[in-house]
Amino acid sequence: MTSNSSIPGVTSSSASILGKNYLKQVDVIITDWVTGPELLISTKRMDSSYGKNAPNRIEESYGDAKNLRLRHPLAALGFLFGLRSDILEKEPKTAEWLFDLLAKLGREDDAYHSTCLVLMEYSTDPVLPAADEEEPVDGILEPGPQPVTDPAESEIAHLAESTIESVVKALPKVSILVERTPDELSPARFLTSLVTRVLAATPVNMHEEARQRRSTVLPKR
Repeated sequence: MTSNSSIPGVTSSSASILGKNYLKQVDVIITDWVTGPELLISTKRMDSSYGKNAPNRIEESYGDAKNLRLRHPLAALGFLFGLRSDILEKEPKTAEWLFDLLAKLGREDDAYHSTCLVLMEYSTDPVLPAADEEEPVDGILEPGPQPVTDPAESEIAHLAESTIESVVKALPKVSILVERTPDELSPARFLTSLVTRVLAATPVNMHEEARQRRSTVLPKR
C-alpha cells in the first residue's frame, strides 16, 4: 500500500477495502487521504484441478469486481491471474474457456478495467502450498491491513536470512510463457492500461514523476 505523499509508505502485503456491500481483500493498492483509492489489483493463482476450480475463481472475480467498482468508480481496477502452464497440455479446452472469460472480465462496464494472465512453467511442485487449496479466511474481514494467514509465509518470516536464501534456492525455476499468453491478457498491456487510467483520473500536478517517466517511453506522435 502506497500513498501520493513525498515519502511512500509500505505496509502489509494485503489489505481489506470496503466495496459497495462488503470488505474485499486486495493484493495491490495505491491510495491517499486526498484521492482515496486510485489503484486496486486482486490476484489469484491456480496450479491444479483446473476444470474443478476455474469456474469458482471466475464467479468469485465477477462478484468482487462489481463490489469494488460500484464504490470506487474512479479507481483503476485490475485482476491478475497466475496459472500453471501445464493446463495447456492437460486441459486445453478448460484453458481456452478460462482465457476467454478472463479477457471478458476486462471488457465489461461493471467488471475490471484490465485483466492479466501470467502463465507459469515449472517442472517440479512448488514448496509453498497451492493457492487453490488454501482454506478461506474464517469470519468477517476487518478493514485495513490484514495479518499474514498463510502458515508458510509466517514460517518464512521468522527464518534467518541464510535460511531464507536456502529456501529461495530450493524453489523451482519458473519461466513466464509470454509467447503463449493472449495479447489481450499480456502483463505489459495490463500494466500500461492501469497506469494510463490512474494518470487520466488525476490532475497533471499529481504523480509528476510517473508522468515524466511515461513521456520518455511513449512514442511521439
